[in-house]
This record gives sequence, C-alpha cells and structure tokens, in this order.
Amino acid sequence: MISITTAQLRYNKMLGVFISALAFTANCSLAQTSLSNHATAENNSIANLTYPALITKFYELKQNKIVWFQQGENAHQLRQVLQSKIESSVNIGLTKERFHPQQIDNNVDNNLLEKDSTIAIQTDEIFTDAAIAYCKDVYQGQDIKQWAMYDEISSKYKDDDNLFLLNKLAGINSADDLLLFFNSLEPTSKEYSTLKNELQVKADSLTSLQKKQLITSINLYRWMHHFKFEKWIVVNIASATLRYYEFDSLKLNMKVVVGKPSTKTPRFAAHCNQVILYPYWNVPSSIALNELLPMFKRNPSNVDNLNMQIIDAKGNIVNHHKLNWKSYSRAYFPFRVRQSTGCDNSLGVIKFNLTSPYSVYLHDTNYKGAFTLSSRYLSHGCIRLEKLMELANYLLPQKINNEFLESCLKDQQPVALDLASLVPVFVIYQNAEVDVAGKISYFKDVYDLLQ
Repeated sequence: MISITTAQLRYNKMLGVFISALAFTANCSLAQTSLSNHATAENNSIANLTYPALITKFYELKQNKIVWFQQGENAHQLRQVLQSKIESSVNIGLTKERFHPQQIDNNVDNNLLEKDSTIAIQTDEIFTDAAIAYCKDVYQGQDIKQWAMYDEISSKYKDDDNLFLLNKLAGINSADDLLLFFNSLEPTSKEYSTLKNELQVKADSLTSLQKKQLITSINLYRWMHHFKFEKWIVVNIASATLRYYEFDSLKLNMKVVVGKPSTKTPRFAAHCNQVILYPYWNVPSSIALNELLPMFKRNPSNVDNLNMQIIDAKGNIVNHHKLNWKSYSRAYFPFRVRQSTGCDNSLGVIKFNLTSPYSVYLHDTNYKGAFTLSSRYLSHGCIRLEKLMELANYLLPQKINNEFLESCLKDQQPVALDLASLVPVFVIYQNAEVDVAGKISYFKDVYDLLQ
C-alpha cells in the first residue's frame, strides 16, 4: 500500500524539490515527476483552502496520511459520498460553491497517486477542506456572522465544535460511516424538517424572497440548536415572539414588542445573567437628548410627570427645578436621565439583564395593550414581554413573589436576582418560522434586511 504524508509535502515545499520516493506495492511504479496541464491547474487552487489550520489538525489525527486518494475502492467511495453531498447541498439551504465543487468533480474518479504524488496530496487537502466546510455549515449554520451583529456564544464553543467535527471526521473508515456522519449533523426536530421540506418540495413555486427567508431560517435554526443548551431563549424580531426552550423542548411561547424600523432591535447572541425587580430605566442618551431634553426645557415639571430623575456625574440625584435649563442643549448636557421604579416605569417591574454591548433588555411594560396588535414593531429597540412572570419563574431557582410586584411600590430600590447559571439568549431575524401547529409562516421583511 502507498503511504504518503502531508508532512512530506510541506517538507519538500520548503526545500523546493519534489517528493523523491514513495513506498509502493509490487504492482505500483514510481510516479512521474512532470506535471500535466490538469495537475498544474489543480495546484493553482491550493491557496484557496478555507480552513488550513483545521486541515493541519485533521492530518495530525490521521498520522499525516492521505485519506481520499489512498489506493482502492474504499477511498473512491468516500470521494463519491462527499461529491454527492456537495451536489445536493443546495437542497438543504447551503451554497455548494463553498465546497470546491469543480475540483471535487474533476478528481472524484481520478487515481491521482498513479499520476503524481505531489498533486495527490494537494488534492487530498482540497477534499478535506470541502468535507470540513460542509460539516461546519451543516452543523453550525452558514453565514451566521451576516445575521448576528454580536455573538459571544459561538466563540465560547468554537474549539469544542471544531474538535468534535475533526475527531468524528478523522474516525471515518467507510463510505457508509461518512454518509451516516454527514446526516447526523442535521437537527432532527420537526421544526427543522418542516423548513427543509418546504425548501425541497416547493422549490419551483417559491418566490426568490421566500427561498431566501427559508434558507436564512434553516441556517439560523442549525446554529442555535446545535449547542444543546439546557435552558435558552430565542427572540424572533420578524415574528415579534419569544420562545423559551429546555434542551430542544419548547416550554414557553409569547408575544413581544420589538424595535421600530427607525430604531431597530439589534441582532445578537448573548446571555441573561440577572432578573431585576423594580428596575430603574437608565434612559439611552439618544432618547434623553433628542426626545426628553426638549420637553424638560419647555417645562421642567415634565421630569416629575414622567417619574424621571436627573443624575450627575457622581451618581447623585440633582434638583431639576434649580437647573438653568436654557443653558443646556444636545451638544452640552452633563447629566444622565433615569426613570424611577414603579409600575409606570417604562421597563415595568421586571427586567432581564443581558450581557450584550447594546442597551437592550427583555423587560415588562406599562402598556399591555401593545400585545393585542398584529404589528408590534413599536419600541426604541428593547424587547417588551407578554408573559414575564412565567419566564422569570423558569429562569430563577425560586418563585417570584407576585404580591411584591403587583403592589406597584413607588421608589422601591431595585432588587437584583442572579441566575444560577448564564442562560443563552438569541435575538434573531427569522422570516420563516414554524408555529406550534407545524405550519410555516412567512413574515414581512420589516427591517429590509433581505433585499
């Protein structure tokens, strides 16, 4: 049997010479050192590998031996399985151009070791790169960075995800095993199957926008569900809903209010770390300067009417009746504005604190009528919850005292309750969604993100 290592190739590249010798069986002869025109074209594509670092780790796991172009029918069958998956990848919401389809098609039936050992090794790396890219896109979702403005979750699990995929891929010994592994990377839930079947079965009748909605939703679904978290939350801006899961089981579903198109709710993945009872609302500077300051300048009593407080740089409450309001403007206002606690607070009586860099929270609201509306894109970006008590009781180790919150105490100091562990929160824009009855709903592209 031929035993060729990727380490040999890298050594010879440094010396600028070709591999001088190979261990052949009695039926094999020394490979020719001249490169064909086809081989040269393949060589020119080597620099386009997507995951070179992961390729290196993969071959380390394989003792630096080639995988896809060893002699024998088994390697040929491995190549055929990979080619088949790449060819059909568009049917599951992936972009096959990411997986070197031309090089795969050109070489799937070639016995490259009988032509040139150097090109055999280089092309083996292309096949490995294609396999890794396919695994990552199926398992983690494709183009997630495009849809998450901030993601502190994926980076936390990046190394574990890569190690899992590489170990599984390196352990494959047959075409049947490879096919089973590829298939195992897809979610098994009915929601995911419904989305995927819609894309496959109705491909010819779907509009281009609907296809894009489905593909985006399928990949977002892969991303969120592959982590297998014990507790996690999904806020879908497009449908203005929240779902709370324990592992893959849906425990709570509710309506929410999200940002207006002019003040969009950001898309991110972060954690909920606290539930705060009777929270202050620290008014974002954009709202304080653009909306509240003109009102306060016209009539300082509006500070009282809105249950607001003016806070100086040291954190002290300032007597706003003694301020010279005419001297302040959007360019100069050395204070921050805070709304005091109580049921008329814009955050209501419960806030779920998030670890994102945005001043965006999950919170109560003093305007419950918004949840009866079909279009709930009304906020400055924060996310108002319909069933906040239920969610709090799922997240906290102890039940909340309803009487304490329903008392609507004025000037009650905030009470911060830490969660036993961080709970992942995905705030996404998923325009095709499966409801609890198993039906797909398509939502209007309110933020114009799919154009």
